Amino acid sequence: MPNTRRVTINPTVKVHEVLTLYDYTASEISATWYDEHEMDKIARKCFKILRKLEDGNAKSGKYCIRGLETHTTLGSVSKRGNREAAKTAVLEEQARQWHAGNEETDVQTISDSYRCTTSSCQMWAQVVGSRDRQEVEAYLYDDDEEEENEEDQVILEKPAPSSTVVCSHSQESTIVLRAAMTASGIATVLRYYRPMELTM
Repeated sequence: MPNTRRVTINPTVKVHEVLTLYDYTASEISATWYDEHEMDKIARKCFKILRKLEDGNAKSGKYCIRGLETHTTLGSVSKRGNREAAKTAVLEEQARQWHAGNEETDVQTISDSYRCTTSSCQMWAQVVGSRDRQEVEAYLYDDDEEEENEEDQVILEKPAPSSTVVCSHSQESTIVLRAAMTASGIATVLRYYRPMELTM
């Protein structure tokens, strides 16, 4: 008997109220979301990097292509091929079951066929995700060391017991947000602008 997956609901409900869009001021909206001009600027920068990469003019270390890999010619072909292979695996397994005269569709076998076909994609995604995590942690670790050194310097220069050192973690927030933007937001921007002809 196959293992049955179950979903459980936590009986403890926590509610966090947030403002609706209509409660935001114009300045808050501008600070929270990208506007059309900013989206256009991001897209143009991405296309500029991709063009330099395709032409072989992207200098190592100068341009970050994280999140743009599948938008190169080779990456786009590979991504399309993986999707087609996954779709074909599912459809062929469905057809096999229909021709075999199965009274009920064996959804688990279909799922296994899909998973087998896409296992390499999942493994690569995990490798890339792990590498991103290591880079972010390394950045934050170095940043923490710099802050500790700065705090030590402040304590040596101003040893007054009443002095207070306020540490700003804006850089940490920035790198995490940049990582999130790179991982998902860039793809959304390029999907929106891909059909358009942009002049660099």
